[in-house]
Amino acid sequence: MNVEEGCVVTLTYDLTTEDGEIVESSDISGPISFIVGRGAIIKGLDQRLVGLVVGDERDFEFAPEEAFGRVEDAPIQVIPASELPKDVPLEPGARFEAKLPNGQPIILQLEEKTAEGAKMRVLHPLAGRRIGMSIKVEAVRPATAVERETGRVQTKPPVPPPQ
Repeated sequence: MNVEEGCVVTLTYDLTTEDGEIVESSDISGPISFIVGRGAIIKGLDQRLVGLVVGDERDFEFAPEEAFGRVEDAPIQVIPASELPKDVPLEPGARFEAKLPNGQPIILQLEEKTAEGAKMRVLHPLAGRRIGMSIKVEAVRPATAVERETGRVQTKPPVPPPQ
């Protein structure tokens, strides 16, 4: 089966910075599975996978807007003064690492101090950077009805109907 929009694809991969540093790898986290066409991993990846088959290997480069976004396009959030670091000068452009509730790291970039705290850009750690990705297609299958409805890949293989 060819990779096509709406199917489930499983990849092994290495994600690298523009200077070749591996920042994420399936050798550590395991293969990834997702529904093609939903933009679940990297915006520019889905279209580049279409037409590939199991066993195909490819190397891709992504501009920031195809990957983790441009810094200037990142959302801005007001952070209360009580949550800002006390030991760091709060100047426009200052960056701080934080974590989302799920533990994923993010970068907060100070845009403007306010009476309530500060307007901060919420950035992926790789925002504004070109990245590379080496992939191998490990599996391709049609998405189940539940997967199509929810947009999430089932972790257990579907049970075939009784015959």
